[in-house]
Amino acid sequence: MHIVVAGDCEKHDFILAAAILLKSYFNNDVMIISDNSRNYQYFEGEVSGIKIADSTVADKPDIVLYDWHHGYPEGLEEEIIVLATTYERQAMENVDMLLDQKRMPTVLLVIEEECGLGLKYVDKYYPVITSKISYISSPERRIDWVHDGRVDLKVDKDFAEAVNDFLIEICDVPKQDIKKLWQYARKRG
Repeated sequence: MHIVVAGDCEKHDFILAAAILLKSYFNNDVMIISDNSRNYQYFEGEVSGIKIADSTVADKPDIVLYDWHHGYPEGLEEEIIVLATTYERQAMENVDMLLDQKRMPTVLLVIEEECGLGLKYVDKYYPVITSKISYISSPERRIDWVHDGRVDLKVDKDFAEAVNDFLIEICDVPKQDIKKLWQYARKRG
């Protein structure tokens, strides 16, 4: 399973949480590959059993999450595409460009921030993308995880629900397993 989460915005907290839960659920190696190592460099190549690499890595496990900011990774076939955006102009313009390059994404991940825009605006701006997952941005979470070099799965309800929706819609994790999955992942730390 190769999942590309493409978009010019900071989404490493979402990618990290999803990767840890996928590892716990499938009990399989999971890797995060990014074209921007800015936020991942502090994890020194691994966090909670998740390998973190750049695009040059040759040996990839069965489950790979791509945190991509500029275009799409090359050489992939049959990957699952998720586009990500905030309400910032450059992020939305990046999604416009990405929509022109590849097939329709499975879902649009909207990282909400306090501003005059909302999900209704995104629905009108991207009417062709019918499935959307959203959560409220948390600079504290993004910064704390990077600063500490570890992931704390005690998160806000909206963030947890967004990760749950991602796991159910994109990764085929059964809805009835989600609650136990979070409990298991939190205990494993």
